[in-house]
Amino acid sequence: MIDNVAELSGVHRVGFGCSHVTGGFETRSNVRLLRLVFDLGVRHFDTAPLYGHGTSEDVLGAAFRHDRDKIVIATKVGIPHGDLNRRKQIVRLAASPVRRWAPQWSKLAARKMYSTPPRTDFSVPSIQLSLDKSLSKLRTDYVDILILHEVHRNDITDELLRELQSFVQQGKVRRIGIGTSIESMQEFTTVGPKFDVYQRSWSLLVPDEDLFSDRYQIFHGSILGSMAAFSKKLNADAQARRRIEDICNMEFRSSEDLAKVLLLSAVSANPKGLVLFSSRAPARVASYLNFMQRAAAGVGPDFIRELRNGL
Repeated sequence: MIDNVAELSGVHRVGFGCSHVTGGFETRSNVRLLRLVFDLGVRHFDTAPLYGHGTSEDVLGAAFRHDRDKIVIATKVGIPHGDLNRRKQIVRLAASPVRRWAPQWSKLAARKMYSTPPRTDFSVPSIQLSLDKSLSKLRTDYVDILILHEVHRNDITDELLRELQSFVQQGKVRRIGIGTSIESMQEFTTVGPKFDVYQRSWSLLVPDEDLFSDRYQIFHGSILGSMAAFSKKLNADAQARRRIEDICNMEFRSSEDLAKVLLLSAVSANPKGLVLFSSRAPARVASYLNFMQRAAAGVGPDFIRELRNGL
């Protein structure tokens, strides 16, 4: 399924992360954002019951209610659905100018919010309820990828494995994956079941992209996970900056240019998989995807090696 969809677009190796996509007062603007992403060629959308205070799946379902067969949807189980009440909507509406003009504070707040390990529940009744609720919100009868969210090896039981296989047999799910820390993923490589998809963080500064090379990997965090250190290095070392600019055949005028390079480096490091990115700003989304449309086709594994040597 993923490979077939991939053929549709020059940016097929990039997927859109919907963690910030929220309903309520923001539904219309986020539907427009998702449609823009689609129009620019992206076909993979990553969401979860927790995202958007429990409304990300609703917005994604509304945006593609007439185009379900044209996209890949990945959602998750394990962390309970969120709740967007009236008070939270008003707070978010009031904070919109802050997110727009001071995005660093918004990112800091998000990191603080997600720094506490979430409560997980991988019991069979819980994942049954979670998946059925997600399907309803997404306005679909199946998801392409179901990811066990922040799962650990000791969460996996024979009963859970049978139920996951049942989801596949019923046609509710096409592929099963895990989305967790690299340390937890390594537990799955040494003992126990091996899942189809491994979704995990990746950084230009950490050469670990081959850890799970026998799996379909989905990278996230390639921009935020490296931006501060990458920017600091280039600002402190003029020769390194010139080397990297020469390798990329571009001049770095802003942090957005650095973000494009980091995204491209992740695509280079994951030639058989997918790389997620996200932004609330339509202009930035268009800039990233137009860049990827031009640059990604000619980038192979050598690019990541050249970047690291340049640093």
